[in-house]
Amino acid sequence: MASDLPETVLFDLDGTLVDNFEAIHRCYDDVMSMMGLPGVTLEEIRRAVGGSVNVTVVKLAGEANGPTATRLFREHFPSVMFHGLRVYPGCEEILKALRARGVRTAVYTNKDDENSKKIMAHLGLAHLFDGIFGTNVHPWRKPQKEFSHFVVSTLKTDPRRTVMVGDSPFDIETARNGQFSAVYCVTTGTHTAAELAPYQPDSIHAGLAELQRDIFGL
Repeated sequence: MASDLPETVLFDLDGTLVDNFEAIHRCYDDVMSMMGLPGVTLEEIRRAVGGSVNVTVVKLAGEANGPTATRLFREHFPSVMFHGLRVYPGCEEILKALRARGVRTAVYTNKDDENSKKIMAHLGLAHLFDGIFGTNVHPWRKPQKEFSHFVVSTLKTDPRRTVMVGDSPFDIETARNGQFSAVYCVTTGTHTAAELAPYQPDSIHAGLAELQRDIFGL
């Protein structure tokens, strides 16, 4: 595969490059407590995330509580977002290997844009990306094709030479809607290989190191 590398690789953030679930869990649990609602478990959080904050809070707090819970989450998350934060094994290695071969890399996430940039800067990884694209600075979220068009247009890359790496059906649908050449999944995040298989990604891997070796040949 190394002789036929893509022009650009877009990486989802939570569950793909970094494990931020402890902070997300803490924030949602705090918000539920503020609102007098039952607490949520870490596993419930892992199953609920992916569609951006306003989608997740409806799953956890209910439709009627959605607007308030969303506002509280966005206000509270910056104060806890580094709690338990870590990169997945192989994260820095795959980014450096791709960039050394002239492949552009970017973060493409439903996480808040500003928080995404702060997290990558905090981890010392921001310099390894040609762009970090999150939500709340425009009206879109994954898997909307308009968001993908914005990302590839900003990067000035060809979607037919762009691949998506993610951990959920949202990422698979995003790649299809964006007409990317391929979508590869890792099982470090929200879904198992058995759960991802019915959505027919191009391949499924245990983690980033396996993806780097088996798909990119680096």
